[in-house]
Amino acid sequence: MCLAIYAALIGLFVLYSDHVIEQYALSLNTGGVENVVVAVGWEMVLWLWPLLLAAMVAASAVSVWATRRAMVRQQTPSASPRP
Repeated sequence: MCLAIYAALIGLFVLYSDHVIEQYALSLNTGGVENVVVAVGWEMVLWLWPLLLAAMVAASAVSVWATRRAMVRQQTPSASPRP
């Protein structure tokens, strides 16, 4: 039952993404007033995948750093004054 729900949600996400992404275009400024369209719709993924990969690596590094920092703070004893 859960797999059917997940499959339906993934299908809806793909349909929504397809509708949204098809409206975008990637263009380069040639230095003048003109812009050259390089990619339209899903073609942008082929141009932007290095940027997306770098963003995922950076987000993972920040997540690991924050988790380790929280664990270290949790393990250090609090400095409470002794009577």
